[in-house]
Amino acid sequence: MARVSATDRRRQLVEAAFRVIGREGFAAATTRAVCAEAGAPVATFHYCFASKEELFVELTEVTVAALRDAQADGVHVVGGLGESLRETLRQWWATVEAAPEREVVLTGLTHHALHEPSLAGVAQRQYEAYHRTAAATLSSLARACGVGWSVPVEQLARMLVVVTDGVTIAWLVDRDSAAALSSLDAFADVLAGLAT
Repeated sequence: MARVSATDRRRQLVEAAFRVIGREGFAAATTRAVCAEAGAPVATFHYCFASKEELFVELTEVTVAALRDAQADGVHVVGGLGESLRETLRQWWATVEAAPEREVVLTGLTHHALHEPSLAGVAQRQYEAYHRTAAATLSSLARACGVGWSVPVEQLARMLVVVTDGVTIAWLVDRDSAAALSSLDAFADVLAGLAT
């Protein structure tokens, strides 16, 4: 049997934790359950992670890194700013619908981190990364469309994160994709109205 490197095993455990939490919630994400999902001995967990909290931190970091990678793919410029905002939000939305379990885990992880002293700062770092990514996206769109913003881009970024969070949570509850896309399109129009 081939030996699995610590890096590969760590990645397998993170992916397994996403699946367990997405299916059954945080309470079910015991060390034993995560290892069983990954097909790894329980002792391996403690070789890769000092604690379950460290695993949760890794879940956040992996997700934030994926968000940065997605933003690095660029914005979607299709005509003017309004159309480009709508298309960029719709492309992002496709990633939400493609992996709803990831969104369930992220939402749960944020709430869990706010109430777990050993995870102090995790939710804050998560949202700082969201805000940076949103600001970079809005700045890129403005440059590509030859416009500026009438309010600070950091304020717009925060608005964007608040709206996308709200639309995502509502969709996780009702799975009404048409309503989600309609809300995102309307918000794109609001943002476009703040361009100069």
